[in-house]
Amino acid sequence: MAINKLSGGVKRWQADWTASDGVRRRKRFSTKREAEQFLQSTLQSIRGGTYIDPKLASKTTVDHLYAEWINRIAAVGATGRKPAAPKTVDNYRRFYENYVHPRWGQTSLTNVHYDDTADWIAGLKGRDGEPAGVATRREVGLLFGRLMGFAVKRRLLPANPTKDALGNTDYIPARQTSREHVYLSMPQLVALALASGEHSLFIMLAGTCGLRWGEITALTGADVQLGPRPSLSVSKAYAEVSGTLILGPTKGGEKRTVPLPRVVADRLEIVLEGIDPNERLFSGARGSVLRNNTWTKRHYAPAIAAVALTDESFPRPTFHDLRHTAVSLAISAGANVKVVQRIAGHASATMTLDTYAGLFDDDLHDSASRINEALTANRWG
Repeated sequence: MAINKLSGGVKRWQADWTASDGVRRRKRFSTKREAEQFLQSTLQSIRGGTYIDPKLASKTTVDHLYAEWINRIAAVGATGRKPAAPKTVDNYRRFYENYVHPRWGQTSLTNVHYDDTADWIAGLKGRDGEPAGVATRREVGLLFGRLMGFAVKRRLLPANPTKDALGNTDYIPARQTSREHVYLSMPQLVALALASGEHSLFIMLAGTCGLRWGEITALTGADVQLGPRPSLSVSKAYAEVSGTLILGPTKGGEKRTVPLPRVVADRLEIVLEGIDPNERLFSGARGSVLRNNTWTKRHYAPAIAAVALTDESFPRPTFHDLRHTAVSLAISAGANVKVVQRIAGHASATMTLDTYAGLFDDDLHDSASRINEALTANRWG
């Protein structure tokens, strides 16, 4: 590692060093001071393990980086702890192939800049040539940011070029307000289950245990634990990837145990008598895996319509609203946030509180009422 004086030319000073990968590097400067400052900072970064070789970024295209990134996501996930769900991987692939690749695929990482990224997202167009929607622009922007973040992690770039100097991404649209949850009361849930005929248990299980569609359709006899404290073991789920149903991990990738109401458990016990432990609890014609759209049109929507004939105020819940209903009923029954977290299959209690904050607010008032009743019963005040 040295600084050498060269003869002739504008840049007469050369910094000479060996990078952390063992490869010898050289760079020329106009003055000796510039060469010394560069060499000093470079040596410090090499010793500190933070050295970034600019030549690697210039030789790496966005397509090359994406190929490595998506393989990692599919194998071990973003955190390196568990693979991403097949549906998540498929979504990433579609967004990349349809939007990122056409614009950035052959671009070297050194030529990705914040302003260019912002202009691209703002003017993003769909495959039909029309302006892309807010949700699409948001997902594509987030995907590209994650990809460039991976470049930083791989020490190909010193900083994420999709973020400004303050680390912001102002060009990414805010998340759109989602449809409000529908919470059925217990009488409404029972009415819907009864109106669905042979699918009564299916609806009641969803409305009291909070399973997602892919989870409930993947349940087998072996996942049901009866006895004094009946429960469901939820460890797998079906996901539709490019029109094909694939059995994989749950959305959060974690196995969880969900308590079963005794009445529901008794109905499941009858079902278990006629199936093999490895057989699915709920199947379509000829043993096929149930598909949400088909089942909803043939059975769920008619059941809702039947209840609405006798109750004009009956809401129009989606199947996913039965999951929200299960959470609502659990909170109303006095379940604490950790129990609700397990039922919902959330990664943390914070996520549960963020999703169902309003329900817990109501529970706070109910709790105060119960304490007030206890105080009154004990003749205080």
